[in-house]
Amino acid sequence: MKNYRSLKISYVNNIHNVSLVSNNFREVKQDEVLVKIKYSSLNYKDALSITGSTKIIKGDSLIPGLDFSGIVVESSTKKFSKGDKVLATGAGLGETINGGFSEYVYVPYNILVKIPNKLSLLSAMQIGTAGFTAAIAIDKMLLNKQKINSGPILISGATGGVGSIAINILDNLGFEVIAATRKNNSNNYLKKIGSHRVMFLDNNFNKKFLNHKLFAGSIDNVGGNLLDWIIKSTHDNGNIVSVGMASSYNLNTTIFPLIMRGVNILGVSSTNYPNSKRKFVWRKLSETYKPKKLNVINKKSIELTDIKKYSKILLSGKNTGKVIIKNF
Repeated sequence: MKNYRSLKISYVNNIHNVSLVSNNFREVKQDEVLVKIKYSSLNYKDALSITGSTKIIKGDSLIPGLDFSGIVVESSTKKFSKGDKVLATGAGLGETINGGFSEYVYVPYNILVKIPNKLSLLSAMQIGTAGFTAAIAIDKMLLNKQKINSGPILISGATGGVGSIAINILDNLGFEVIAATRKNNSNNYLKKIGSHRVMFLDNNFNKKFLNHKLFAGSIDNVGGNLLDWIIKSTHDNGNIVSVGMASSYNLNTTIFPLIMRGVNILGVSSTNYPNSKRKFVWRKLSETYKPKKLNVINKKSIELTDIKKYSKILLSGKNTGKVIIKNF
């Protein structure tokens, strides 16, 4: 095989373009690894990049894709050997370095994680960036003393990748989980993956300074007015982890929940999460945090040529669960 295919985003004269391109193989540089990609996944941020809704790549051209799993083909470091099963999430993939929407990829060795024994190449990407984000959000809540007996946890954007996996992990850990969604046809899906209750939302959120205490905590994928309402509806000393902005990146709220109830607003970034700690999160995702409903959450498997179509579907809000890209 003399070349390999990739999906490439380019900006020429500030005009966004996506095309399937052929790349030549080259020598592996120092501290670099060549990986044969088997799976990737389509994330919300990927869809923004593919459709040109937001310029995610830093530069004029790049291969998108925030994550991948695959097999090492060639390595210039003793840390990885030919045949190793590896994964990578975030760490600049699809933003500052070439990402996972490709048949092969050259990457720095220090962003790779060897896939734990209890995960496969497929299950690693069924979890992917979304599951990694859910795991570090849950870690942050637990480190901040979130207790099972304190009350229910609300998950907004519940039918998306992060929301779905967060629901499943929290349910497995013994938490009562409330799924918040605008999709009226998603009740069965959300119950199947671990939601105890489903809350169907509209855009009519009240403007009170404080609401009744409804949740002990939340993982919010939406932002905007919904996050404001969640903050005002959280129990004393509850933890809210903000991980997304599917509705809006703006937040207009009051300080009353913070100074009268001690509500904690926490943030996580899966992209900038320290590389040295990633393997420990993936170990949890293969053991105590391992989602049990991956085959329910992974609703679709597509190919490189389908990514543009499904990016539009994802941004339209019509997708449920995770979309996997397979390369074989």
